[in-house]
Amino acid sequence: MSTEAPTQPTSESLADEGQLPPQRHAGAVGLGPAYGQGAGLGEKLGGMQEEIRGKIMKNPELVEHGRERRTGILKKKEQQQNDEEDPFAKPEDHGKA
Repeated sequence: MSTEAPTQPTSESLADEGQLPPQRHAGAVGLGPAYGQGAGLGEKLGGMQEEIRGKIMKNPELVEHGRERRTGILKKKEQQQNDEEDPFAKPEDHGKA
């Protein structure tokens, strides 16, 4: 029997060899780059409420809006619009002479 302690590779040696996947979380376990991008409970309930209201009032646009809100499609559309806007773009001079 050997009296040597079994050597386990350290995370540094594994990272050097490229065996570890890239770190993609925000620092806390379970919170990744896609955290909070889906529909939450409030959005699901509000979307269901809009769908029901649209079906009662026979308004297909309201039904569709409620379905998009409930499934998270509406939130994705809003996020895409926000991503497309350049926050650093120079605002044009409106009404200045």
